[in-house]
Amino acid sequence: MKKFILKVCLFLAVLFIIDRIVGIIGNYVACNVHTGVYGRDNYIGNEATEDILVFGSSRAVHHYNAPMLSDSLGMTCYNCGDDGCGIVLSYGRLLLNKERHSPKIIIQDVFPPNDVAMGDNSRYIGFLKSFYHREGIAEMFESIDKTQKYKMISNLYKYNGKLHHMFFVYLFPRPSEEGLQGFRPSNSAMDTMKVVKNYQEPVYEVDSQKLEYVNKFIDCAGNAKVYFVVSPIWYGMNPQNLKPIKDICKKRNVSFLDFSNDAKYVHNNQYFHDGAHLNADGADEFTKDLIKKIREDSKK
Repeated sequence: MKKFILKVCLFLAVLFIIDRIVGIIGNYVACNVHTGVYGRDNYIGNEATEDILVFGSSRAVHHYNAPMLSDSLGMTCYNCGDDGCGIVLSYGRLLLNKERHSPKIIIQDVFPPNDVAMGDNSRYIGFLKSFYHREGIAEMFESIDKTQKYKMISNLYKYNGKLHHMFFVYLFPRPSEEGLQGFRPSNSAMDTMKVVKNYQEPVYEVDSQKLEYVNKFIDCAGNAKVYFVVSPIWYGMNPQNLKPIKDICKKRNVSFLDFSNDAKYVHNNQYFHDGAHLNADGADEFTKDLIKKIREDSKK
C-alpha cells in the first residue's frame, strides 16, 4: 500500500511539473505568435484599435470587405469574425478590445445557428483560453460552464490540442492569415453541389443564454454605433429565427439591417461560393449596399 501511495504521489508530482512547464512555454508562445490564426487572435485581443470592428462567424469573415468599408466611410476597419463562431466569442473579443479602445462603429453579423439556436456555448470560449487572465473573461467562462474555473487551473487543459501547433508556428512563421484587414474573400465560383435545392430552414429553439450575450454585447459597445446585420444567404432565412435578436435591437434602439431575403441575392449564383457564403464579388456588392445603409442611418 505504501508503495502504491508513493507511486501515486510521484505521478502527481510529475504531472504537476509537466503542467507548470506547459504553462510557461504556452504563455510565452501564445503572447509571441504574430502569424497564422493565433497571430490573428493576438492582434484582435491585444492590438486592434480600428474605428470600425466587424464581428461574427465565417459569414462575417467572408462577407464584410474591411478595406472597402474603410475607404468609403473614411475610418479604419478590421474584421474580427471567426469560422463557426457567433455572439459569445464576439462579446469576449469586444470585451478585450474595450480595455484599450473605444471603436466608433461595431457590426455584428447575425447567423441564427450561432446566435439564436440552442447549443453548446462552451465551444465558443475555447478561442479565449489564452486570454483567461484578462478582466471579465474568467466570469464569462464561469457563466457558460461553472466547471471552467477548475479546469482552467490546469495548463494542460488550457493549451490542449493547441500548444504543438502554436509552437510550430512560432518557430516557423507562416504567412499571415489576417487577410485584408481581417477580411478573407472567397474567390471561388458557386459550387452548386454544396447547395440543398429544397432546403427549408427549421425554426430553432431559442437559447436564452445567447440572447443574454446579445444584451451584454450592446452594453459593452458603450457609445459606439452598433449594427446587427444579417448578411445575404443563398437560401434566404426564416424571419422567425431572426425575431429574438430583432426584438432586442428594437427595445435597445439598436440598428438591425436584414439582407437575408433580399431578392438581389437569394438564389443568385453570381454572388455566392456556397449556400451560406458570398464569393468575392458578392462580398463587394453586399458591402456597397451596407455602406449605403450606414450612410443613410448617419443622416437620421
